[in-house]
Order: sequence, then C-alpha cells, then structure tokens
Amino acid sequence: MSTFTRRRFLKVSTVAAAGLPFVSRGAAAAGAGFEIGLVTDAQYADIEAKGTRYYRASVGRLAEAVEHFNGRDLAFCAHLGDLIDQQWKSFDEITKPLAASRHRFHHLLGNHDFDVLDELKPRVPERLAMQRRYRSFAHEGFQFVILDTNDVSTYAHRAGTPEHAAAAEELARVKAAKATQAQPWNGGIGAVQLAWFDRTCTEARATGRKVIVFAHHPVAPANVHNVWNDAAVLAVIDRHPHVVVWLNGHNHAGNFAERNGVPYVTMHGMVETPGTTAFATARLLPDRLVLTGHGREPSRELVFRRTG
Repeated sequence: MSTFTRRRFLKVSTVAAAGLPFVSRGAAAAGAGFEIGLVTDAQYADIEAKGTRYYRASVGRLAEAVEHFNGRDLAFCAHLGDLIDQQWKSFDEITKPLAASRHRFHHLLGNHDFDVLDELKPRVPERLAMQRRYRSFAHEGFQFVILDTNDVSTYAHRAGTPEHAAAAEELARVKAAKATQAQPWNGGIGAVQLAWFDRTCTEARATGRKVIVFAHHPVAPANVHNVWNDAAVLAVIDRHPHVVVWLNGHNHAGNFAERNGVPYVTMHGMVETPGTTAFATARLLPDRLVLTGHGREPSRELVFRRTG
C-alpha cells in the first residue's frame, strides 16, 4: 500500500509560517530555473458572503495577485479552476483584473465554472480562451499537463445529453462503491483523456522532460473532494517516474500528501475569509519546486523524486 509522509517533500519554514517568503538556500544561491504564478478558486459572484466565502472580494484579491505577478519575471501564470461561483455574467467582472496581467494566464475548468444556464455550458472553455479542455505544453525541461477533472460530471454537460447520462451512471457507481468522493460537485477523468494523459507522460519521458500536473480536483490524499476515479489517475502516475508534482485547487482549506515520492499540493481557495488572500509563486529548479505562498497559502519546498 502507498504511504503518505511529509518528511522528505514538505518543508514549511517558520519564516513562511509568519507569512514571509521562503526560498531554499540552494535556489537562492543558484538563481536558476524559472518562476510561475499560481491562483485557485477566485470563485467570484456578485452575491452576499455565505459562510466563509466572500465572493465579491475576489475581484480585488485577484487584482492584487496580478499586480504582484506583474512585478516579477514569470514564465506564465495559472488559475486552477472555479474562476466564478455562478452566473455567466460573473465572467465579465472577474476577468477584468486578468486583462491587466503582462503574463499569460492558463485556465483550468472548475465545477463552479459550469454553474451557468444549460445552454451556456458548452461555451465555458471558449469564454476562458481555452482551445482544448485538457492540454499540455513544454517549457525549459518540463512538460506541464492541464487536466479536465470535470470531464465526466453531472454539472458540466447539458441535461439530456449522452455525456450527462454517462456521468449520472458513473456517479451512481461510485456511490454504490461507497467512495467518499462520490459527490455531485466532483467529477472524473474519462477513458479518452486518461489514455491521452498516459501517452503525454510517455512522450515527455522520451524527450527527457519532467511532468508537472495541474488539475482542479485532487487525487491524494483520500478525501471527499477527490476525482471520482482517483485510483485510475494515480495508477497512470505510478507508471511514470518522471511525473514529479501534482497541483490542484477545489478544496479551499488546502491539503498535502506525498505518495510514492510525488507531492500532491491542494492550494487554498482565494475566495475564503473576510480579510485574507491566497496565491503563490513557484520557482522550478531541476530537482525541486519552491513554492512561495502569500496570505493563507503556505510556502513549501518540494524535492522531486528521482526520475531514473
């Protein structure tokens, strides 16, 4: 059985705990690698706060993150899903801060991004300037894989379509198996996308690239927020030792696991709390990823497993 441990792959310094940037001595000395910006779950809507979620505040918080990113030499930025909470018109307001970014933003699809009228669901990827719902790209020795964890879901497809019916059947199946993640706000990765992920990892290994995975839903640790078919996704990762980090959103409280040498980081949701934010920059080095958190996002140093 796989075991989870923080000892090798999670180092959160006392400086980072105080909210100050943490950079490893090796990274600082080398001055090498490149840096990216990371945000998740802005989840904007023009509605009153509910519980711990302050939807309207996300516009200002995302603007602050973009301003910080603009002051740094970044390769790109990524928002890991749930840019909106509900309603198509929410895209208009929350994309205004993004228009001020001097860096390219890669968007992922989140479950709340599909909380729009049924007839508008097929247009969500286009609204986020996504040519494909899942894709990959290379940058300086790394292959970045963007997955669509809403591929098989009851919320991302119009009622009455074959995709919706298939998702309802899959949800019933995982419920019957008493999986904790058998929740209507989660989704799964379909067979076609899973095969593509496997092939993409194989091709990356052939070119000597390490794989960094971006997703909206987590796959580890075992959790109520996970992808429905997390075991199948993890099996693909287990076959490819050059997959070195998984980064996701969805669970606003954040989470962490290390499984078979791979760190799985769930970033904190920006929409949470009345007065704090959450975002990060990540420096990619040949042997590690150094995450510098802001607000509620902790700083971490993630050492890659040996790729063989």
